[in-house]
Amino acid sequence: MNIQKAATETSIVVRKTSLLNRIRKNKIAYLYITPALLVVFLISLFPIIYGIGLSFYNMNLYTMGSGTVKFVGLNNYIKALGSLDAEFLIVLLRTFLWTVINVFFHVTLGLIIALVLNRPGLRFKKFYRTIIILPWAVPQFVTALVWKMMYNNQFGFFNLFLKTIGLPPVNWLGNGKIAFISVIITNIWLGFPFMTMVATGALQSISREYYEAAEMDGASFFQKLFSITLPLLKPAMLPATILGTIWTFTNFNVIYLITGGGPNKATEIVSTYQFNVLTRQNAYSLAAAYSVIVSIILIIITLINMKVTKALSQEGVE
Repeated sequence: MNIQKAATETSIVVRKTSLLNRIRKNKIAYLYITPALLVVFLISLFPIIYGIGLSFYNMNLYTMGSGTVKFVGLNNYIKALGSLDAEFLIVLLRTFLWTVINVFFHVTLGLIIALVLNRPGLRFKKFYRTIIILPWAVPQFVTALVWKMMYNNQFGFFNLFLKTIGLPPVNWLGNGKIAFISVIITNIWLGFPFMTMVATGALQSISREYYEAAEMDGASFFQKLFSITLPLLKPAMLPATILGTIWTFTNFNVIYLITGGGPNKATEIVSTYQFNVLTRQNAYSLAAAYSVIVSIILIIITLINMKVTKALSQEGVE
């Protein structure tokens, strides 16, 4: 144990020394990137640090107005996770469900469509790829508002279609469970083109020789899929899935623009819940505490995901 500890400490010292040596040898290069680093700090890191610090105070509209802002320690975190605000835990569980369902369909549909578009001899490939990427290319708020109109009880596309085939209209956004399914469908529509493009690019990098050799051995479609295609897609799809998980977990536009978290908060997820705490309660520090909690959860999920799937080790990164 002592030998292992000493070796670890030695490696840390060596890394620190090598970094200092590189800085000394490349002073001019580091001076050139210093302005960019300062901009990154001001734009990205400073708001994060400020938000974390804000979560330890009692800042809201009333304390700011009376000048009684003070340090309250972990009170905001206790309120967020304790019995005083158990509603947040329900919203958090709903957000996990929202994320799992969306990411599953994003990846599954993206892979299926990419496999279809990658078939040899398929005509008009470029046209199909252009059409498929449109939902992702159009601004998200535009797509969300269009879907909201299609869900309209009286004049929406879906109810008009049901009427033409003799079925009764559906209260898409007035019923909690149906509204949650509706916003999930919208977000699936928005998210699968990205996964399709990632999978399409990765498929084009796979040599046809693998498939030709498998065909000579009499491999079936599914044998080629699970033995060649999916393993070779893994280095590209795993980072995309992790990124998609973060995007979906923190998604705001779809829920806010279509349902606003309603009816009766049945579709509210963490991002809209934080926004409502900030705007309706004017509890700035409490909203910051929620943000920190969500960030920690996302970091843990990402680390576990990378550890289990070895997403970075596929590229030789430790």
